Amino acid sequence: MEQAAQTTQSFLGDVFDQYQNMMQIARCVREATQQLGISQPRILELSRYRTNLIEYLPEAQITRYATHDEKEQPSLPMPVAVPFADKAFDVCFVTDAYEHISAEQRPGLLSEMLRTTHGLVLLGSPVRSEIVTRFDRIVFDFVWGKYAHEFEPARQHVQYGLEPLDQIIASLKSQGASRVVALPDNFIYRFLHQILIFFDLQYQNPYSQFYESINRIYNERIAPYDYREPCYRYLMVVATHPQINLDQLEATMKGPCETPATLKQTEGVLVEAFRAAESTTADELRTRLKQVSVLEEEILQLRQTLAGREQEIEHLEHLHLLKKVVRFSRTVRARLRGSLHSTSGEE
Repeated sequence: MEQAAQTTQSFLGDVFDQYQNMMQIARCVREATQQLGISQPRILELSRYRTNLIEYLPEAQITRYATHDEKEQPSLPMPVAVPFADKAFDVCFVTDAYEHISAEQRPGLLSEMLRTTHGLVLLGSPVRSEIVTRFDRIVFDFVWGKYAHEFEPARQHVQYGLEPLDQIIASLKSQGASRVVALPDNFIYRFLHQILIFFDLQYQNPYSQFYESINRIYNERIAPYDYREPCYRYLMVVATHPQINLDQLEATMKGPCETPATLKQTEGVLVEAFRAAESTTADELRTRLKQVSVLEEEILQLRQTLAGREQEIEHLEHLHLLKKVVRFSRTVRARLRGSLHSTSGEE
């Protein structure tokens, strides 16, 4: 259990899907808390890893309870129980975690979310469909082909299984939700391209900050239009407070209409951003290559120095051996002389 610290770091440079997910959650929370007249909402975050929602909602008081351990393996007890009182929070949210726990634990997680919240419950998750299944396979194969290892989150989608949207909604209702609003997130046809760009250019890249400008442009200019179907994931919204108007919230969350002119303008800006990132990357690569050349020269000199030292050591060891032979020879001669003296005295 952790209390999230506030930060002033900008979030526009976040990877696009993280930005879209957190922004959608933050907007839902703001709409609901405005309806309830709450200025500092108490939020329970049940998550696989620490999110940065506090950057999007600096006014919130966020308490995190981990659903997974440091190795990204599920750590919730069975039956699922979280150590908080009934209606202790104004908001409870789960994102990028529901699909990473077993089917047996999911109803218990939903039950605990509803139990601890007097306000708004938010559940973000990809859903099972033919297009999402194909998408996950493409990403899994791309990561395996480029990096020669499994992408653990995608592997867990297969291990634990995604659920159809209707099944998730039915499960929420079976745990006590009277109504569930499903908000689309991550427009699939752009999501596929963007996630492959991420894995190609930013994943495990120590200089991924060079592409932050691209993230910013996408998040500012394109992300608002990506809350539509067909989508990779949905954000399920449940009101646990009678004063929350879900119809008003749903209308507020509806994305704007995208126009060809907007796309054309954004395309030009993105192309320029890619060129700038490639140029910066090339400059950094040339700098690193010069540093490598200097280091290789230093290594060569050190090897030569080491070879000379090894020869000196070998010479010293040879001299040490000769000294031992000389000392032994002197000892033997001394003993022989002593024996001869003893023999002469007896005669």
